[in-house]
Order: sequence, then C-alpha cells, then structure tokens
Amino acid sequence: MVMAVSVEEEYRSAFEDFSRKAQQVQSLTEHPTGDRNAFETALLELEKAHLAYNHARDALVRSLLPPSAPAPPDQRHDHVHDVQAIAELLWESAGRPTGTAEEDWRRAESIVRRAVAATSGR
Repeated sequence: MVMAVSVEEEYRSAFEDFSRKAQQVQSLTEHPTGDRNAFETALLELEKAHLAYNHARDALVRSLLPPSAPAPPDQRHDHVHDVQAIAELLWESAGRPTGTAEEDWRRAESIVRRAVAATSGR
C-alpha cells in the first residue's frame, strides 16, 4: 500500500501548509500592518493552500475507498463561499468601512480566480 502512504503524506503536507497560511492571515488580521498588498498576497496564498488541501483530502478519500465503491462526487464548486469569506476578511482588515462591499467582493473574486488558476494543473 505504498501509494496510500504517499497520498497520506501529501495530505499531511497540504494540511500543514494550509494551517501555516491560515495562521499568517490570522496574525495579519490581529496585528495589521496597513500593507493592503501584503494582506491580499497572504489571502491568495491561503486560498491556494486551501485548494491544494481540498485536492489532497479528496485524493486520500479516494485511496481509502475499496475499488468496488462508487467514486465520491466531484467536489468542484463555484467558490461563492470562498469569495464571501475573503471579502469579509478584506472588509474587517480595513476597519469595517461603509460603502466598500462591491470593491471588497471584486478583490475577493480576483484572489479566488488567481488561486484557482495557480492550482488548476493539479
């Protein structure tokens, strides 16, 4: 079962990377530097790690299923919840200003699009 070990290692690595990136974003949220680009870059890296984690998780599940089991449903989605969460983080990191919802949403969509494009070769 060498393949399962490799898949498990990939899962663990993806989880650890996702956890580190989440901690970086959390740190920037708790101790804002005012550098909007640094925060957006951290969010982009977090979203890429999130997508990689999801991919590794799904591969691990597939490796654990017996060969006769039906394949799990494809987990692809439209990322609306990801965009919403990132837009909210952008808004909160800016001090919750009024009137920025559309701009925050557009920035969040851009971050998610770039993350998906960067990880689409998986």
